[in-house]
Amino acid sequence: MSVIMTQLRATRFWLVLLILPVIASITPQSALAHFSYSDPRIIDVIEGTDGGVVVLMRLPAPLALLPSDWRGSDETRLPPFASQPNGEAVLDAAALSGDGADLRTVLGQSLTLWTGEHRNVPTVTNYQLWHDAERPRFGTVKTAIAVFEGQSGAAPIPYFDATVDVMLSFPDSDLNGPLRLETRLGDSFQVIEKFGTVVKLHRAEGTHTKAVIGPLDLSFPAATTRFGAVRDAALSGAEHIYRGLDHLALIVLIALAADGWRQALGWASAFTVGHIITLAAGLYGFAPSADWFIPLVEIGIALPIVLAGVAIFLRANSALGWVGLFAVGLIHGYGFAASAATALFAGDFDPSLLLAFAAGLELCQFAIYALVLPVILLVDRYMPMTSVSWRRAVALGIALCAVSATLSRLSATSGVFAVA
Repeated sequence: MSVIMTQLRATRFWLVLLILPVIASITPQSALAHFSYSDPRIIDVIEGTDGGVVVLMRLPAPLALLPSDWRGSDETRLPPFASQPNGEAVLDAAALSGDGADLRTVLGQSLTLWTGEHRNVPTVTNYQLWHDAERPRFGTVKTAIAVFEGQSGAAPIPYFDATVDVMLSFPDSDLNGPLRLETRLGDSFQVIEKFGTVVKLHRAEGTHTKAVIGPLDLSFPAATTRFGAVRDAALSGAEHIYRGLDHLALIVLIALAADGWRQALGWASAFTVGHIITLAAGLYGFAPSADWFIPLVEIGIALPIVLAGVAIFLRANSALGWVGLFAVGLIHGYGFAASAATALFAGDFDPSLLLAFAAGLELCQFAIYALVLPVILLVDRYMPMTSVSWRRAVALGIALCAVSATLSRLSATSGVFAVA
């Protein structure tokens, strides 16, 4: 079941396409905005042939054309760009003829693109109008571009059954920089709260897809090169070690318990291997999804530090061993998969980034051991008669500090299991 749920989450924008029509059929909208929210707005963001950014957008024509003060079924005005020859509002061929300057002005306000703090002004390169039942495919970049190479649907088109496809050009924008897409279209319409939008940003590194229900305001970070993505994953692995007090405490305890460099690094590597196995398992969905699982993992992260400190204090150093640390790594991996990993490995899962993360984690551990082990050896050398006692005292101190974290996490877990 957890595998199925993860696969569904990985394709969440398709769920928007499937769920919205169901919602529309169960709870029919009031006629406040006079257009259906069962079909989402579709936006493809691509690089222009001469650089810059090009946006291909499909949306209900009323959403783009109606004024913000439109009163839905209570409105007595004729909609913009409409005529009413037989009592039904249709798109007015005369109003849309010529160069369509007025229509282009309105469509140019349908989307705002920000690059950093700069607001980019679009040029309406092309547009097409269709009856909802006759519009061509718009599901891929190829089919979307083909739409603008053809002819619009035959007139007259019922106003509130019309779809408009718009091609917007932002020549001064950079596709690979940070981007933000925003629009105020339909903010005053009740229907907009249930209206879906799917945005697909197409870069050389891959396609980034986001889906939102309600007003559109989405941001995409700057693109990274392949080398940059791998480097960032490695740095994240290193940061995961030196910013985590639980990891640092465990490293110090391993250094105190080990008989030498080889044993310490072997134990550390066992921890890394276990960590990566369950991190990958969590990303692929092989983890319980119940509410109790993550709090239990949090206890499993804190409790081994207490036990390791007590074991060293009792001179049972062998209790750590590579098997025990491998098991502790397994627990830590699930903890990371449930938190920061969602940002680092968002989108299509890339195993090479996981390997880079593991390399960064391992190298940072080795760097810390390179600093800690010489200090331990120096203290042992100048305090030969008390080498065991000082190590035991430090280990016990770390264990006592970890008790508080363990009790806190145990309290949180007891709340999860509590019966109301």
